[in-house]
Amino acid sequence: MNTRKSFYDIKSFYNKKAKLKASFKGMRYQVEQSTDNEGNKKLLASIWPEPFCYEKTPDKFKITKEFEYSEQGLDLVYDWICTCYNKDISKWEKI
Repeated sequence: MNTRKSFYDIKSFYNKKAKLKASFKGMRYQVEQSTDNEGNKKLLASIWPEPFCYEKTPDKFKITKEFEYSEQGLDLVYDWICTCYNKDISKWEKI
């Protein structure tokens, strides 16, 4: 899996509303700034199978989760993506 450092940091990347888009051995993922129903900033992380980009992949193939908008939240995003990959390695490697 890519390193936590490859997810950048809140101030220099996500505050600019940039989206991290990457892939790892069959699994694509995206991390972006979002807002909840009360208008609070959140990190929104999504995973889905290759080969298509987020916009061209049907929603039924995506798994999305919200996290706290902080460096600690970004650490949890990284851990969640790694866990999702490791839980289904054989699935991702077949893609």
